[in-house]
Amino acid sequence: MWNCQKVDTGQKVLHYNSRLHLFPGKLRSRWSGPFIEKHVYPYGAFDIENPKNDNVSKVNGHRLKANFDNFSSENESIGLNDTVDKG
Repeated sequence: MWNCQKVDTGQKVLHYNSRLHLFPGKLRSRWSGPFIEKHVYPYGAFDIENPKNDNVSKVNGHRLKANFDNFSSENESIGLNDTVDKG
């Protein structure tokens, strides 16, 4: 969640949805998104846009956290029979 962090317009964020009770239980994630941040208001309010349908909503900044989807999830694997160069 935002705690006096510098926020850039256009950054992807996740929104905490406390009203989502379709499947009550601990295994369901309450973070929805990603959303695109459009505007920052004074005192911690944000406009976020849903990229699927272009709806814009004003939300409290305490319900947002940064979405880091730029990292690749590819793992490099090395076979057990491969030789290692100790150059």
